[in-house]
Amino acid sequence: MIGEDVKIVDWSVDQWQKLYHALFHRIAPKTTIVVIHKNGVPIKFIDSQDGSRSDLQQELYTDGQSMGELIKTIHYNTGVDVVYAVSYPVIRTIFAEFQRTVDFEDDYVKQLFALKDAIALEMGEGILRYPAGLQWLANLEYKTIRKLFRAVPDDALVMLTIFGEEEIWTNWIIGIEGGTINLITTLETVKPSVRLITDWRREHKLISNAVKKWFGVKPIAFFMDEHTFGKLLGSTSKFRFFLDALSTKKIISKAMPIKYRILLFLRQIFGRVE
Repeated sequence: MIGEDVKIVDWSVDQWQKLYHALFHRIAPKTTIVVIHKNGVPIKFIDSQDGSRSDLQQELYTDGQSMGELIKTIHYNTGVDVVYAVSYPVIRTIFAEFQRTVDFEDDYVKQLFALKDAIALEMGEGILRYPAGLQWLANLEYKTIRKLFRAVPDDALVMLTIFGEEEIWTNWIIGIEGGTINLITTLETVKPSVRLITDWRREHKLISNAVKKWFGVKPIAFFMDEHTFGKLLGSTSKFRFFLDALSTKKIISKAMPIKYRILLFLRQIFGRVE
């Protein structure tokens, strides 16, 4: 997972913002209002865009109104994407549950999952959401993430390069050692070995070779354009889309693990992989 002494080299804010936007803007709400309450009485209204909103208590809350009714009313009257109601005592309950279950010797990702599970326990009671959603987050387990890491050979470099119209849109190089991430960097480290790319489908080998020369390890590299990356994230069957894109060269991979090469070969023969 993520090691304690991970090295972050030439990891610019711009690179992070691009990848974060691509990964999360499709599912994260654009606007949110959170109602903090105690025993069913609102204490504070927090708007993700406008900060504190004391006006909402005067305009939309009536004595005896349930939190479920209130957040539904706020949603329809303000037009925000999502409204949460959080019981004030629950904040302490979540923290106590997190402290009870977390092992601070665990890697960082496992600690985050402990916090996620503590929050998920309160969803539907101490924490209400309207419209309902994000059930997938409650069901996402640490062991699922572990499986993804186990699919990557140990002591490997994994590289994701996404291209815009005229230049590299974002690039991430992830070093994995002993089952943990120990390096996060980008092509900025390798410059000036990598020159301006004019045709990524023809010149992607230059990037792989430059990274191999610099780090001494051949990267498991994936190359695609921004449009394909967006469609991959939006796909309901990401693995099937991934195989299709590999078959049609919309995604180009170098040094792909043998298990995925076998799947791709079978797909080319039989036309589908269930």
